[in-house]
Amino acid sequence: MTTAKRYRLVATDPYREILLTATGAMGSTGTEVYVDDSGAVRVEIDGEGEIRTITTALDLGRPALAEPTD
Repeated sequence: MTTAKRYRLVATDPYREILLTATGAMGSTGTEVYVDDSGAVRVEIDGEGEIRTITTALDLGRPALAEPTD
């Protein structure tokens, strides 16, 4: 499992950055759940740092990657 407490979600079209913080909850299939400060974006990231699911009503375009910030 990943040890990063925060990730920066980077979307490429349109360009946008969202800071995600670990909730401590486990998602499906061995992922960890991260949310933004507003709670509008929920992301499940696996132990390799790969995004598995994104749940949001916001238009994120195409998220390119999640980068650990710590």
